[in-house]
Amino acid sequence: MKKTVHIAELIARVNRLNRESTCAPQVREGWNTLLADVLHTADAYAGFRYLDPSEVPKGQEPGIITRMSKDPLFPDESRREYIVNPKLRR
Repeated sequence: MKKTVHIAELIARVNRLNRESTCAPQVREGWNTLLADVLHTADAYAGFRYLDPSEVPKGQEPGIITRMSKDPLFPDESRREYIVNPKLRR
């Protein structure tokens, strides 16, 4: 039985779920909060970016909609992709 999970694997899993899930935003917010806590505790937080409409399931709200010469819209801030800290890739 595996007793540990590499943080980079956890990031990949949450990123995939944030990209592919069709559940309520509150569920993704739970995953994101847990991941952010793990990353901060491990001193491995490297930020995130919001997913655009081409990166989420059809009919689902994206994390960001950019508009020419206007401020971006953030329909679903739970739609994000966490950056893997380079120190986790060793």
